[in-house]
Amino acid sequence: MKVMIVKDRNVLNTKFLGQFVNSLHRIGFDVTVVCDTYKKQGVGVTLDAGVGFINLNAKTKNPFLNLYRFLRGKLFRPTKRFKKVIAQEKPDVIICYFMVDLVNVLYKQNHNIPVIMMMHGYPPVMLGHLMKKKPYMYEIYRDVMNRAAAFHVLMKSYEPTIARFCNPKRVVTIPNEVVQIPVSERADLSVEKKKIIYVARVEKKGKRHHLLVEAFGRLFKDFPDWRLEFWGMRKYPAYERELMELAAKYGAENNVSVKGYHPRIQDVYRDADIHAFPSAHEGFSLALADGMACGLPSLGFADAPSVNELIIDGHNGFLAKDLDDFTQKLRRLMSDQNLRIEFGKNAAADMIDYAPEKVIELWRKLIVETVGESK
Repeated sequence: MKVMIVKDRNVLNTKFLGQFVNSLHRIGFDVTVVCDTYKKQGVGVTLDAGVGFINLNAKTKNPFLNLYRFLRGKLFRPTKRFKKVIAQEKPDVIICYFMVDLVNVLYKQNHNIPVIMMMHGYPPVMLGHLMKKKPYMYEIYRDVMNRAAAFHVLMKSYEPTIARFCNPKRVVTIPNEVVQIPVSERADLSVEKKKIIYVARVEKKGKRHHLLVEAFGRLFKDFPDWRLEFWGMRKYPAYERELMELAAKYGAENNVSVKGYHPRIQDVYRDADIHAFPSAHEGFSLALADGMACGLPSLGFADAPSVNELIIDGHNGFLAKDLDDFTQKLRRLMSDQNLRIEFGKNAAADMIDYAPEKVIELWRKLIVETVGESK
């Protein structure tokens, strides 16, 4: 069965998507990735031999052709280019990564190939952002969402949001794959490192690192030998300065650091005691889930979607109702090594439900059923 993965102007640049594509290929699907971008393939993303990759707007050695392709990509929708490649490749099913991909393969297209929309994110934010940014596209989005054969979400709680735009029976929940970590390679919480980490891109609005710095600062006098480290993509120097100024307010500036990207993030998890995660919302937080699979106890907010489904309060971590509660629950984790060990063991066991072989089997069933229903 031939599967086409479409990822428009954002090139294949996420480990998640590369892992997903390879997993489909390894269970027997004939997979081709199609994008329309002037950018290079992302760092750290390697496709298996046998996986097809087509870039409809790739750079060439001809500078004049490159200028044309650059302007074409900026000024015009690639609908015709996708129509042509779909006709050439003749896939049995198309999986779209972004809403814009759904528009490219369904709007003003006359093929009968079933399309699955993969909503890799938190739907209220993603759809709300789209409608606010491009209100003139509202009817187009509704049209293509209605025409999609299936609509994938990452958490069961997201289904009602999508069901407002399409047939509820077409909405399917499949979580992300979480790589399972052998016991010998997990964090050894019996050896105290006195380290709290937060793995997420460093940004204020969604990730809210400042809340963690505030909580850590309030506790610093009682835990002066503990450290707080931020790991993830760095794009906002002004926010990083704000974080360090906040740490300095409590005299903790030497114990708080922004580390940036790490090529082997599992090593970061193994060298920590607590994964504190003050994010406002997630689609399905792989950073949080990966830390749990590595045996780390977690701390998040009870009103943060995805976070509040992965963390089970009092079982594999804590969920806080506000900043004061977050601070006090961080204190409990920092104070009690046995509690951290218990939560860490539970966290790793809970992540077995998201093992790659289980998740990809759900995708296999969805693809086979979707293709079967279209015939």
